[in-house]
Amino acid sequence: MNTLFHDRIAKSNAGTNCRNGIRDFVAENPEYMTELVALATDLSNKNHYKAVWIIEMLVETHTKMLVPYIDRICGIISHYKHESAIRGMSRTAYFLSVSKVISLTENQKEKLIEICLDWLIGEAKVAPKAYAMYTLCHYAQKEDWLKEELRNIINKDFYNQSAGYKAAAKEVLRKINN
Repeated sequence: MNTLFHDRIAKSNAGTNCRNGIRDFVAENPEYMTELVALATDLSNKNHYKAVWIIEMLVETHTKMLVPYIDRICGIISHYKHESAIRGMSRTAYFLSVSKVISLTENQKEKLIEICLDWLIGEAKVAPKAYAMYTLCHYAQKEDWLKEELRNIINKDFYNQSAGYKAAAKEVLRKINN
């Protein structure tokens, strides 16, 4: 365990420059990936959500770095409770699902579909719901049952949702209805 690395994450904030700095540091020093993932998946650590921020950014730009840790992430993704961690994991799920440089196993896909459905019908905030819709829309291209499920969930309480949710829902409905 590198105390300086943990301190850097603990002292980080949600600012883009701060998160970009840590993301770039880890990308240039991949030996820190194990510690980053360990911290992000240690839900008892009060700073786990800050490590999730970095994973969320790495999965978008350096997806291959996460390959050895995808099982671990998929195994714990449904256990997150911190809003910021859920938001970051919803983006992580999306980028993992649409990646052209990695292939998820059927089990990993099932776990992502399951948690995205949970976020979509549960009490998650708008951003995780939107990323859940985008992830499910991607998988619905090959899973017909998912198209119908997604349509039903979106239409069920569309009018009770925020403008951000409605915008994402309209985009997803347009894609799955074509």
